[in-house]
Amino acid sequence: MEQAMKADTPVARERRQHKRYRIKNDTLVFFGMDTGTIVDVGLGGLAVHLVAFEYDIPLPRHLDIFQAQSRFYLPNVPVSLVNEVQTLPNSMFSTLRVKRLCMQFGPLSNKQQSQLNDFISRNTVAES
Repeated sequence: MEQAMKADTPVARERRQHKRYRIKNDTLVFFGMDTGTIVDVGLGGLAVHLVAFEYDIPLPRHLDIFQAQSRFYLPNVPVSLVNEVQTLPNSMFSTLRVKRLCMQFGPLSNKQQSQLNDFISRNTVAES
């Protein structure tokens, strides 16, 4: 009989240090020529739905966050990819790829951190 997993083991701990929140309105992210929409966001990172016609999507190192309704724009946010999940099954008749990219923020400047805090407080609806 196996021992129960201890609560302080890395596998049992929540991997995120910050809560994630759903966005009220569509918020876009731009990385290079690709555009996605934010699924959820927190102080430590975000999840994005990305639609692309290429099989291999270049992984972004920086992205820009834009929301037209609130006139919010946060440029050049450093990110690293944590997870990538295809959300629609591959089709042999289509080159369309829809993926969910889970990204962690890199080091943010004080201004970026302040803008992100303000964005989360004004534009989110519920904990994800």
